[in-house]
Amino acid sequence: MTKHSTALAPSAPAPGWPDLTDADLLRTLVETERRRRRLDAAMRAAVSEAERRGLAVDTGYRDTVDLLIDLLRISAHEARRRIEYAVPHPRPRTKKVWRVLAAAS
Repeated sequence: MTKHSTALAPSAPAPGWPDLTDADLLRTLVETERRRRRLDAAMRAAVSEAERRGLAVDTGYRDTVDLLIDLLRISAHEARRRIEYAVPHPRPRTKKVWRVLAAAS
């Protein structure tokens, strides 16, 4: 019987962790990371859409940072980080890059 389960992850350390075989623990690590990445992608998409819609102002918040602080109970720093991660701003090209592009044409 395989004891592989990511259901154990939220309560770590919990009874049962020492009972996992090495292979089951490795599978749990991989599966937990896969799920974490999927959740991160969903959060980025939701934050991006909230920002695009202007949801914060429409619901009485000053900006998306304030909305996330209140709604998710996270710090201002974490709220700004999530917005920046979800809605990346293009970096301006430096003059050097423009010269390289012009020379290549």
